[in-house]
Amino acid sequence: MFYTPVRLRVSHQKQAKPAARNIPFEQECVAFFADAVQVFGVPKSVGQIYGLLYATAEPLTLADIVARLEVSKGSVSQGLQLLRTLGAIHEAAKSEISDNEFRMPSQHGRGTAYVPELGLRKLIGGVLREQVAPLASTSDERLKRMTGLAMATDGGSSDFYLDRAEQLNTWRKRLKTVLPALSLLLGSKSRAKK
Repeated sequence: MFYTPVRLRVSHQKQAKPAARNIPFEQECVAFFADAVQVFGVPKSVGQIYGLLYATAEPLTLADIVARLEVSKGSVSQGLQLLRTLGAIHEAAKSEISDNEFRMPSQHGRGTAYVPELGLRKLIGGVLREQVAPLASTSDERLKRMTGLAMATDGGSSDFYLDRAEQLNTWRKRLKTVLPALSLLLGSKSRAKK
């Protein structure tokens, strides 16, 4: 008997990029959080990422988010990093991923899957810790330098600049006083009970 080898045709063409899902609730959440974060000077894409995670029942990987939002991998990577730093998202635990999803965590390949933080205390606490606290700890040296520059200004502007420098110093002092109380008030329940 003579066997003829069979040639398998293998396509090396790239597969078509999956289209973004057209789910109205998901789209509205993405738009809502994109607008909300811009109030704090955070890039729109960061809000879109959080909005997508918020509106999606299953954990999503970086590749999932890139495909669903149709934004660059770099933008999503930076957004995920910022959201992790703020405590707004975390890696999905095995218990948060169904058996099916755990074997195939992403239709776009393996990777870390993320879920949103839903606790308002943790979200606000993260913003206070990462965005507001550094502002409150503005160095005395900088304020002294501003006061010196105001004093060195010729003409009638010196008093105006001195008033503004003093106002900044007052704000900083008040913020330093209020921030620990806000952090305690909005901190985790376990800290509040102690």
